[in-house]
Amino acid sequence: MPEPQGHRRPAPHWDPVRLGVHPAPGLDDTVDLPPTEYLPRPHDETLRGLLARSVAGREGVFVLLVGRSASGKTRAAYEAVKAVLPDWPVLFPADAEELASARVGPRTVLWLDEAQRCLSGAAGECAARALTRLLDDVAPLAVVGTMWPEHLRRLTERSRGVEDEFPHAQALLTGRHIRIAVPDTLPADAPEVAAAAARDPRLAAAVRAAGPGHRVLQHLTGGPELVRRWAMGPDQWFTAPEHAVLTAAVEARRLGHASAVPAGLLKEAAACFMDATARATAGEEWFPAAIGSLTTAAGGPVPLIAERHEPGVGNPDSYRPDDYLEQHIRRVRGHRAPPAGFWTAAAWARTPDDLHAFARAAERRRRYGCAAALHARALEQGHDRARASLALLRETTDGPAAAEETAAADAVAWAALAVAREARGEEAGTRLAYRRAAEAGDAWAWSALARIHEADGDPVGADGVAAEAAALGRPHAWRTLGRMRAADAAAAAKAFEQAVSAGDAWGHLGLAQAAERADDLPEAVRHATRAAEAGITAAWARLVRLRWALGDRTAAVAAATHGAAGANPEGWTLLAQLRHAAGDFSGAVAAHREAAAQGVGAAWRELALLAESDGDRAGAEEAAAQAVRLGDPEAWTALAEDRAERGDDAGAARAAAEAARAGDVEAWTTLARGRERAGDTGGAEAAADLAAERGSPTAWAALSRMRERAGDREGAERAVSRAAALGAGDVWTALGRVREAGGDPTAAEVAYARGADAGDTEAYAALGALHLERGRTADARDAYRSAVDAGLPDAWEGLLSALAAQAPRVTSARTAERLRRTGLDP
Repeated sequence: MPEPQGHRRPAPHWDPVRLGVHPAPGLDDTVDLPPTEYLPRPHDETLRGLLARSVAGREGVFVLLVGRSASGKTRAAYEAVKAVLPDWPVLFPADAEELASARVGPRTVLWLDEAQRCLSGAAGECAARALTRLLDDVAPLAVVGTMWPEHLRRLTERSRGVEDEFPHAQALLTGRHIRIAVPDTLPADAPEVAAAAARDPRLAAAVRAAGPGHRVLQHLTGGPELVRRWAMGPDQWFTAPEHAVLTAAVEARRLGHASAVPAGLLKEAAACFMDATARATAGEEWFPAAIGSLTTAAGGPVPLIAERHEPGVGNPDSYRPDDYLEQHIRRVRGHRAPPAGFWTAAAWARTPDDLHAFARAAERRRRYGCAAALHARALEQGHDRARASLALLRETTDGPAAAEETAAADAVAWAALAVAREARGEEAGTRLAYRRAAEAGDAWAWSALARIHEADGDPVGADGVAAEAAALGRPHAWRTLGRMRAADAAAAAKAFEQAVSAGDAWGHLGLAQAAERADDLPEAVRHATRAAEAGITAAWARLVRLRWALGDRTAAVAAATHGAAGANPEGWTLLAQLRHAAGDFSGAVAAHREAAAQGVGAAWRELALLAESDGDRAGAEEAAAQAVRLGDPEAWTALAEDRAERGDDAGAARAAAEAARAGDVEAWTTLARGRERAGDTGGAEAAADLAAERGSPTAWAALSRMRERAGDREGAERAVSRAAALGAGDVWTALGRVREAGGDPTAAEVAYARGADAGDTEAYAALGALHLERGRTADARDAYRSAVDAGLPDAWEGLLSALAAQAPRVTSARTAERLRRTGLDP
């Protein structure tokens, strides 16, 4: 368990195991041993450089190490903090609430091992806002986190046409951090590994066990042995209750429980993973006996880790599986839905966020009845989006009236219904829902209503909605209409004028746009100036362009200066572009430098490219290095791409290496693609190996697809096998899509099957579509069913189509239509 907030000490005074570092047991099963000798890898240099920057630049730095279980993420973070920030206190918040309320001063390390614990759900959204403020306000500060790739993907993925549920966490994870990929391999034949193995028998044994797969780290912590024991099945190494408890713990985590699993949930869920005989013979004390055995292993890693989440000191109340074992069970069970009883046990979830996550997991797997019960439970516990989710579900299962009854007076629920109905083209229901959302307090629903009237050719109705909204202090609708009427300058201006008269200063910016389109630049300047004077800093950039177009270069510079003073330096970037387009190279450089001084990180990237185009390689590299110091490694990547396009392989390799050292490993992938296109197979593979050394298998995956398209199937399969060995679970599926697009469905099916065997659930959906197209409806049904059980939303329509296509068609079509409304049985 993490230390309480009040107990802070520097990294050298922490037991690394308490911070999440995997222990390495001795060969005689002794567990209380010091860590093995640390063997630095390429990502360590990047990490330590970034931490040093937080000291030198007196700034806040957020570094996220991303890699699979037992890849050495936490150990790398621990060693880096110990080496670079040895006297900074380390604060380890236990959960999102503790992070959100943490009192953090300068020269502190905020330790976020398994960062998804603190950034998931509504509580995680609050924590993300707090962390963003800390990075802005506290300096120097080092935030160091670790995360599995699948957790990062879940927290940052966007669904088309759906409003982001947790935008602050998403923005934090996609825009405010340096992401470092950590490989899960340690080459056993490297001289430094061999030398260390000669000094430590634990490492020597791990090297022997790892074999050609280079999974030294995993064997060092005993992970593969745990997997082997679980894979033997019930009543082999683990008793049936023990095996069921482990499986249930992983299923709970896989299906949405963010933290350790409460004992009540685990006990009820575990019973669902035992057969009738095991349940009858387990004995009354089966659960405490299983827990006792799993949490007190004599040697090697403990399969189940006990935690206490209730206040105070006392007995454990929650449990989480060993993470290496968890990752394996997730993969092999990824295409399976849990037993029906699991969803009942899910009601024991610790928080409303966990309940909401379980409900969404059930709904994605089309277990509508289970999802409805869990949404209702989350609603009872106060989850702020549960009513909206339940209303949307009831619209599917029980119709519009039931959905509207559920929405009640909840603005979020009505807005969600409106968006869903509009996507389905239900005009009357959409208008009703937006109206109810607006009346319940959703300001933007008024804009949507006005937009719909306008799009339907009813400008009078649109004006009426906008006027009604403005009378309630919601002038946004007039601005929406102004933008929609851009083709009619007079009508657009009238709408923007209404916005201004309702107190919306942004309307002045709209009037400036309308005047500019009408080529009345002085009038555009007048309105843009009014907007700027009202505090709309974006107006200064427009004034830069307008003043430039009028030939007043001095006024353009003044506008850029005013914008920067208002914390919006975009005008300097625009001025740099205008000067460059006019052939004023030195003026463009000066403007970019001014933008960079105002904090525009991308300005250094532009300076690097400008210097490179002018033949000033040293200046280009200096600008790229400065960009890195400000947190933008993509300047080196841009130089690598530019040099590769010009055939400068040596310069491109140098730039790619610097980009990777700064945290952008994908520069090697770009270089590998370029070398492959140029016919340099050896160079392409060398670049791919360099990407792999830094934790990214994407270069090998890219090479596999390029070679397949070029007709080099042997080279493609060699590359895809290498990518898969490095942990790219979706690489076979991607290759199958290339083969299918190339007109070879038989070879595509083979690749999809390999992808399914590797645990890529997307492969089942691809197989389903391929089988359905070829008329193999039973095979399509089975593949799509696995994809639906995996929670892939796009697979549902495929499953219904496969069911409807089976004989007898009339009966099958009716069955499919019924399932569309009821979902699948639990």
